[in-house]
Amino acid sequence: MGKTMFVGSSGNDSVFGLDTDTGAEKWRFYTEGPVRLAPAAWDNKVYFVSDDGHLYCLDAATGALLWKVRGSPSARKVMGNGRLISVWPARGGPVIADGRVYFTAGIWPFEGIFIYALDAQTGKTVWINDSSGCLYAEHPHNAMSFGGPSPQGYLLINNGRLVVPNSRAFPAFYDLANGKLLHLEFGHGGGGSRPGGWFLAGGSDGKLCVDPGINTEIHDGGPHTIGQIGNSRKGREPLQKTITIGNETYNVQEGISRLIRVGGKDFVFTNGFAGVEGEVHTMLAADGKLFIVTRSGRIYCFGGKSVGAKRYAIGHRPLQYRSDAWTAKAGTILRLSGQIEGYTLIPGLGNGRLAEELINQSKLHAVVTDPDEGKIKKFRSQFAVAGLYGSRIAFLSGEVQGLGLPPYYANLIVCENPESVGEKWLSCMFQSLRPYGGVMCLECSASQHRDIERLLKQPAFAGSKARREKEFTIIMRDGALPGSANYTGEANYDQLVRMPLGVLWFGDTFHHHKLFFKGYEHDGGRGRPTHIRVVDGTLSYFATKEPQEASPASLKYMEWVRQYSLKEFDEARIDVYTGRTLPSVAASPVEVATVTPSHGVVSLTRRNPITGIEEAREFIKTYGCDTLGADYGNMITMRSGTASFYDKLLESGTVNISGTRSGCRNSIVPACGVLNIPSWTGNCTCNYPVFTSLGLVSMPPEYEQWSVWGGVAVNAPLRRVGINLGAPGDRMASDGTLWLDWPSVGGPSPEVKVKVMPEKSESFYRHSLWMHGGNGWPWVFASGIEGVRSIQIDTVTRATNAVGSDFSVRWIGSVEPQFSEEYSFHVLSDGPMRFWLKNRPLVDNTVKLRKDGRREASARIALNAGTRYDIIVEYTHTNNPASATPALAELSWSSKSVPRTVIPPERLFTPDGREGGLAGIYYRWSRLFGQYVNLKESIPALLQIDPQIRFEWGKTMPEPIARQYAQARPVNQCYTVRLVFAEPTEIEKGKRVFSVKLQGREVLHDFDIIKEAGGYNRGIIREFKGIAAEETMNLEFVPATDMLPLICGIELIAEKP
Repeated sequence: MGKTMFVGSSGNDSVFGLDTDTGAEKWRFYTEGPVRLAPAAWDNKVYFVSDDGHLYCLDAATGALLWKVRGSPSARKVMGNGRLISVWPARGGPVIADGRVYFTAGIWPFEGIFIYALDAQTGKTVWINDSSGCLYAEHPHNAMSFGGPSPQGYLLINNGRLVVPNSRAFPAFYDLANGKLLHLEFGHGGGGSRPGGWFLAGGSDGKLCVDPGINTEIHDGGPHTIGQIGNSRKGREPLQKTITIGNETYNVQEGISRLIRVGGKDFVFTNGFAGVEGEVHTMLAADGKLFIVTRSGRIYCFGGKSVGAKRYAIGHRPLQYRSDAWTAKAGTILRLSGQIEGYTLIPGLGNGRLAEELINQSKLHAVVTDPDEGKIKKFRSQFAVAGLYGSRIAFLSGEVQGLGLPPYYANLIVCENPESVGEKWLSCMFQSLRPYGGVMCLECSASQHRDIERLLKQPAFAGSKARREKEFTIIMRDGALPGSANYTGEANYDQLVRMPLGVLWFGDTFHHHKLFFKGYEHDGGRGRPTHIRVVDGTLSYFATKEPQEASPASLKYMEWVRQYSLKEFDEARIDVYTGRTLPSVAASPVEVATVTPSHGVVSLTRRNPITGIEEAREFIKTYGCDTLGADYGNMITMRSGTASFYDKLLESGTVNISGTRSGCRNSIVPACGVLNIPSWTGNCTCNYPVFTSLGLVSMPPEYEQWSVWGGVAVNAPLRRVGINLGAPGDRMASDGTLWLDWPSVGGPSPEVKVKVMPEKSESFYRHSLWMHGGNGWPWVFASGIEGVRSIQIDTVTRATNAVGSDFSVRWIGSVEPQFSEEYSFHVLSDGPMRFWLKNRPLVDNTVKLRKDGRREASARIALNAGTRYDIIVEYTHTNNPASATPALAELSWSSKSVPRTVIPPERLFTPDGREGGLAGIYYRWSRLFGQYVNLKESIPALLQIDPQIRFEWGKTMPEPIARQYAQARPVNQCYTVRLVFAEPTEIEKGKRVFSVKLQGREVLHDFDIIKEAGGYNRGIIREFKGIAAEETMNLEFVPATDMLPLICGIELIAEKP
């Protein structure tokens, strides 16, 4: 703008203005996070975003702050790309048009994505879209999953639309006028799985242009390029000139991301430029000059006149270290704590000497907090000049307890102001202290030490140990987090990794190896990973020393995998609490080549929260190369479109960790209190927005997180249900109520019929972070319907409509032979039947068919007497009228001592060890192999104990499946009814008043939400007991003012007779 060039720095979190004639620095402004995108300028103002989650507006001439807006309502922070930043970093670079500035905050859809239009003069909100992160939408490979855009990059305006970059994927389009989402597609070709979208630019014809020369991922079968015609580009075949993704057509223009056109001349970055040292990163033309920025961070300016160039040395002035009392004190702290690497937290800046000495005498990265912004400004500049700010030290302004610090990240916590130690302060600091040896070192009096010792006896400080060393109190967080567990290949039953889960850290800490087992194993994609260990806070896995390349054309894929497994492996390691990379070690010679993958375990039963009926535990799993979920005891993890999990203790339904994908083999491991998701996607091209590793931790139950729950097994009366009006998805609450989205937009849900009048009543939704408290779950009263006059709820829930006469069965348990000898196992069926023993596929008759329409196959294996061997048997029956055969399934065995016979009950055991049969899980569809539940067939299975596998159902359905078709009759039942309200608009008392009737009786008269709740965005619940209903529960709303009635949620709980 004018004679000023504005530059952002992700290295030291600053934006500065340079004189375009001289290159001299005019001013510099610091934020509290990396500035990763270039500023935008308008009307003597400069706008930019930071990883601290804010949009800043500065005076362009002086660099003075005019205003700033935080994109998220929460101050919560995480370790992101090695820095302490907002959970919602602002990485949607601002664009300005018609007096408005647009920006975004958040990159993880499941945490919330916030798209803003602000008045560019004042910063006041024009509109906000905060619903884009919870869309149940099609992801790569046509897989349905919760998700949304992950904005990283520069926003564009095109044909009256706001174009929001979507990281590696294709962009999202919003209406400029109101922020409504218009269009979102992740990728193109192959079910939206091919890469693209890293670079977009506006073309002269109004169309957006994409560059096929970037994001050309190397897949196992070769490179993928935007515009290629087939699955892979063949030789130098020409690319298509345009591609269409959903509703949008893009021009394919190779090299557009690496050139600018000035005065009719093209300047190509890769060609370099005379007088410029190093690789050119970008060029820009302004003020009659050409500016060139290199990868090393140098800026060159070229003009039309030949003048003596001014050169500014890139260097730093080291801090003037001196030896004084602080030098000795820091040395003592480091010696007593034993912490010299990782992260240190210093609440309270003091004179700054302690921070100086700690980073001078160790390899620690320091985060210093202080409420005095003036003091922080002075020291921030001092450390920046020394070249240490950002890389070794960073400052946060504010009281430490209100900064939203993440748990478990600090190896060392020290304080220059021990007088600030109190119960709340100590609790906050202890929460941020790393398990397995994190240390808090406080200089305090003997009486303060005794007070601290008393505080540490409270349950909140479990695992703490305190000792006195002269004037210092040393507090260590020793050992594991209570309830957490290591992972070494078996189910670990970690009790801390529970829904809801939020981001703890993310970053590209691992190179992107594709995770595969060293040594080829059939069906290896199933079950828990055996080459990952999570022990005492360190995750390790076996990786080749070099990244995995594409398979040669001369080798089949599996043969290449066999050869690749012979390469040299290292054991790579990271800290699970921060993502910090730890030194690699030589791979241990033990389990790597000998251990075999564990098979996915199908859990047995759950009690349906809506009907109270026991049914087989099933869950929605859409596309994922990992085949089946991996059962870790309390949690099942999987890829269901995105990385996903199912909390068995809560019966959560399938929860999507949107924005990223997990590996082709399961790599989502709950352990040490963290859900670990390393980025082991290898050469996969699937166009998910963010390729990175991350760790998640459990959040309070008020935290917003949605799931897709599926249906119910049988038709039955309602026992307990919540109707979450306007919500994006289902949610299982910790108190036992399953809240269903209405209208149903978030995937398959149990069918509870709800009728709302008028039909055009408007639903609304805001992210629950905006809620200010009150009663109830924020994720219930953050949404609702407005303009409602009546609601009718059926008191019977119905199983999903029958999908036909097909069915399938999975039997699980174990077998115990009587003799130590070789046994033959025989399967006989009318359709596909498979048999696993010792977690390995043994018999598969899917391709063998006898003339009488029966399939029979056998296999032999040596067994030991008295040893129980896990077995799984899968059978499917397809009742195709053209080729239907009577349903039949039989499992028998034979040996030298045992004539061929159906395996008897006394030799079979259930998964929990009961003698007398196998657990049979019966499904109402035939597509059993490979996936748990298809979206259109989302009916939970029924379970029964079968003494033997010897069935001749003929033309009839198995009895458990027949039960699913039985009709349920309504019963006269009394319910406790809870009505949930919150006013979403900042209005005065008396503006919205209405009455409510239940079953024809008025229960609320002249109800004013603002008055009763104490303000807007605050929840209020009204409970009514003994409300009788047989077929339907009926509500009526009678308005008393011009603003029409609204309601957020309805909870029904059947009362005991």
